Amino acid sequence: MTIQEIVADILKKKEAVGGVDSVYLVACGGSFAGFYPAKYLLDHASRTLRCAMFTANEFVHALPDACGPNSIVLGCSMRGTPETGEAVRAARERGAATVAFYVQESKMTGYSEYKVQYETIAEDVSRAEQTNAALELQFCFELLHQKEGCPLYEPAMAGFAILDDIYRSAAEYCRPRAKAFAAGCKDEPVIYVMGGGPSMGAAYIFSICNLMEMQWVHSPTVNSGECLHGPFETLDKNLPMFVLVSEGRTRPVDERALRFLKNYGEKLYVLDAKELGINRLDSSVAEYFNHLVFSSVLNNVYLRELSYAKKHPYQNRRYMWQVEY
Repeated sequence: MTIQEIVADILKKKEAVGGVDSVYLVACGGSFAGFYPAKYLLDHASRTLRCAMFTANEFVHALPDACGPNSIVLGCSMRGTPETGEAVRAARERGAATVAFYVQESKMTGYSEYKVQYETIAEDVSRAEQTNAALELQFCFELLHQKEGCPLYEPAMAGFAILDDIYRSAAEYCRPRAKAFAAGCKDEPVIYVMGGGPSMGAAYIFSICNLMEMQWVHSPTVNSGECLHGPFETLDKNLPMFVLVSEGRTRPVDERALRFLKNYGEKLYVLDAKELGINRLDSSVAEYFNHLVFSSVLNNVYLRELSYAKKHPYQNRRYMWQVEY
């Protein structure tokens, strides 16, 4: 089934129990953070749906009372993380409609009522509009469109059609900048990452998946809106700060934090969505695409250049898939 068909089928079936009133986004690690664009859309553009994100194991152990027949639960895992499979199973037992986003079949896809296969962001041949975060965002645009009408729907669909081209151009533009970042940070034990609003998920993924998991670098993630309310006290001229500046309504929040960093810090690396071609998208929907451009560039350009400079293959793991956990 296509995303459009899945959404239509869910809404039709849920008419018998009073319709859909909530969406839960459940996953682990990078898959969890990949849901941020979908959550940002539902939080800001929906008039009738409430939305919540949970790491899968928390969802299993503390299943929200409101999750039930009027809910849609989206689960995501590339290979079928056991916790996410259990979360989908628990949600379906509650009567929620369940949709699994996956690369490889697993218990998660077996537990789920519907499934959507995606292309991994980690492979250059994958198209940007077919990655997990992109398809999840498409799902939620479709849900809004069919459930309550969405004036953003048509410009968003046009945006998905050119997303891969925007990403390819952005990747080439960023390659020399990524090399400079790698040269400057290859020996750094700590690299802060700052982002906010529609880009918070991309910042989080760069911290916990790219820098911590794949390069073994300590990397706190700082929300741009919180930077001046605590984290800025750690800033000095020696602290590397990687800053994502979004396009959209929260851009002034990023810019305010960046002004402070420029005044008092020296090791700043800035990735600005405006320089990556995001303004090729209609201004009404551009902010919802920040994550999709940032995450692909960070994973496939910045991570790889840092890996080469550190001589630390990004496939290396000490614990993940190596020991029982």
